[in-house]
Amino acid sequence: MMRRNQLSFCLAFLSVFALGEVPAFPQATAREEIQMGISVDTVDVNSDFSGTGIAVFGSIENPDRLAQTLNEYSVVVTVTGPMEEVTVRRKERVFGIWMNRHSRVYRNVPSFYALASNRELTAIAPEPVLKENAIGVDRVPLSLFSTGGVTFTQPAPEFASSLRRVRKEKRLFTEDTSGVVFLGSTLFRANLRLPSNVPIGRHKVTAYLFRNGEMLASREGSFQVEKAGFEKFMYTLAHTYSFWYGVLAVAAALVTGWLASVIFGGGRK
Repeated sequence: MMRRNQLSFCLAFLSVFALGEVPAFPQATAREEIQMGISVDTVDVNSDFSGTGIAVFGSIENPDRLAQTLNEYSVVVTVTGPMEEVTVRRKERVFGIWMNRHSRVYRNVPSFYALASNRELTAIAPEPVLKENAIGVDRVPLSLFSTGGVTFTQPAPEFASSLRRVRKEKRLFTEDTSGVVFLGSTLFRANLRLPSNVPIGRHKVTAYLFRNGEMLASREGSFQVEKAGFEKFMYTLAHTYSFWYGVLAVAAALVTGWLASVIFGGGRK
């Protein structure tokens, strides 16, 4: 009986292939992805530059219909400026005089960091996920390079807190948890502000896609911030031809001094 059943199954299976039909098997669902585009390629900075805004447009690819209905998707967009080394000093009063007593040197510190999202970060993902991906001003990694001073009455974390506080005051570290707006079920726009003191150099833009606390995908792009006009000439001269920049500065000082002596000392006898 078992052989007869097995033979019947094989004949039925072969007849399906003969008719060009394939049994239906569950297919893997395509994983969600994120796409994005930046509104600018270059930001020109001149003498009257007072800051500007940039827009990042994007879309969610292969979205899950249920997740869309339940509004489970979250998007975070960050802008990270060129890395730099930063020294944080602590002043103390010594014999009535304020002096730098202790310091910490941090390397690979973002010169600029701006974040936009469609909801509060703590509502997007748990702390370990945010920290692992360095998402948020308070989670920007600060690598301690070296220390200065003899005795430390203030721990290193307070130096890092001071660094973040100063960057926030200068609008170089910012967060806007309402800066990402969904234009439809899958399209979004992020608005980010570049201050007047935005650093010169290449800025990296990263868009993250989250769902239920999990980071599903990310996408990167970049834009350039550079000097324009006469400021660009002087900046290039100072950084590329530093010797001639120094010669020009000394010559300008001599000419200015000579003109001042002619104008204000010409009437003396």
